[in-house]
Amino acid sequence: MFAKIHSYLLAGLLVVALAGVAASCSGSSGGDEPNPNPDIKLKLLTAPLPVDSYKQMLSFDAEGSWSLSTSANWLLLSKATAIIGGNEDAAGAQTLSGEGSEAVVVISLANPEENSRNATITLKCGKNSKVLDVTQNGTKSGEVQAGGNATIAAGWMELPATSASDGLDAFTVRFSDNSRSYTFYWDYNNLVANWVAYPLNNALIGSNMNRTNAWSYCPLLPASKQQNVSKGYTAGNNGWYARGHQLPSADRLGTFARNAQTFYGVNMTPQNNDFNGALWASLEGKVREWAKKSYTDTLYVVTGCVTTGAKYYVVDASSRKVTVPTAYFKALLLHEKSNSSKYSSTGGYAGCAFWFNHEEYSASGKYNASLSMDMSISIKELEQKLGYELFTNLKGKVGADKAETVKTTNTAKNSGTL
Repeated sequence: MFAKIHSYLLAGLLVVALAGVAASCSGSSGGDEPNPNPDIKLKLLTAPLPVDSYKQMLSFDAEGSWSLSTSANWLLLSKATAIIGGNEDAAGAQTLSGEGSEAVVVISLANPEENSRNATITLKCGKNSKVLDVTQNGTKSGEVQAGGNATIAAGWMELPATSASDGLDAFTVRFSDNSRSYTFYWDYNNLVANWVAYPLNNALIGSNMNRTNAWSYCPLLPASKQQNVSKGYTAGNNGWYARGHQLPSADRLGTFARNAQTFYGVNMTPQNNDFNGALWASLEGKVREWAKKSYTDTLYVVTGCVTTGAKYYVVDASSRKVTVPTAYFKALLLHEKSNSSKYSSTGGYAGCAFWFNHEEYSASGKYNASLSMDMSISIKELEQKLGYELFTNLKGKVGADKAETVKTTNTAKNSGTL
C-alpha cells in the first residue's frame, strides 16, 4: 500500500533551473546586450501570489556574475543569509547581484488594495536574460491556498506510513530537475518534522560544496507555519539548544542549491549541542560511510524525532515556541547494487535502526560515548516504539515474507555493518 503524501506548492514559489550553467552564465556582461535563452528557466509554479506577505526561496546554480531585479517596490529581493528574522516585511531591495551560486529570498509585501497588481522579475546572467510576469491578488480576491490539497501515492522506498487523521502533512523538497531530495512530515503544533525521509548514495551526497549556512524558510509552507531559524534559537524553559539537521548538510554537497535546502527550518529540531556534535554526528558519518559502500546502490534513510511527553521548548527568531523532542531515531534500509549478492536472500535489502532518548543522552554525558553497533536495533523494534510502519513500500517490492525478515533482522548488530 502506497503512503499518501499531501503535496503542496507555496503560492508564488519561484524556482530557477539553469541547464548548461557554464555556457549560459559565465563570461562578462559588460556592454553585451542580453538575449533570451531557453536554457534559463524562471517559472512561477503557483499563481497568482497571495494577498498577504510571503517569502519564497529562489535557488539557482551559476558560474560568473548574475543580477536580479523587480519592477515594483512591493516585490523585493534579499540574499537568504541577510534576511532579518521575524519580520515578514524584512528589508529587501529591487535589485540584487552576486557571483556564482546563491540562495535568494523573494519578498512579496501585503497588497492593501482590492484589485490585483502586476510586476516582473528579471534575471540576467552573462549575455542571457529571462523576464517573469508576476501577479498578486488584491483583498477582494481572498487568500490563495498554496498548492491546494493535492494527494499523491508515491512508491519511494524511504517513505513511512502516513495518516489522514493525525493532523500532519507531508511535503517533498525537490532538486531543480524535479527529482526528490527529501520528504518531511510536518507537525504544525510542535513546529518540527516528525520525520525526514530521503535517499542517499555517493552521487546524492556529492563533494563540490562546503556547508552553506543558508538558514531560511522552506518554500513549501507559509512562513508563519514553520520555524524561523535565521538567528538560531533563544533559550526557552530549559536553556539553549542547537539547530539540529535531520537531513545532514553533509549529505547534500553537490551544489549550493542542494545544500541550501538542508538549512530550511522544516529540517531543524532543537537538539542538545553536545549530543548533536558528538554521538549523533558519529551516527551521521557512519550512515554516509554505508551509503558510499561499493555494493550500495541506495541507502534509504528515515531520520525523525518524538515529541510525546515533551516538557521543554525553545523560542525561534519570530518568537514562536518550538518543542524540544524527547527522542531521536534513524531507520536505514540498504539496497545493494544489481551485481552484488550480499543480500540476495532478502531481495537485495538489509536494514537496522537507532533510537536515542534525547534527555538521557544530553544530561548524563552519554553523548560522549563512542558509536557502537550494540546501540542499534531492528527496524521492527523501532516501529513498535513509534507506533507506525517504516519503509511501507518494501513489502510491495520484495513480498511480505522477505520484508518481514529485513525488518526483524538487525544487520548492523549481527555483522557490525550494513
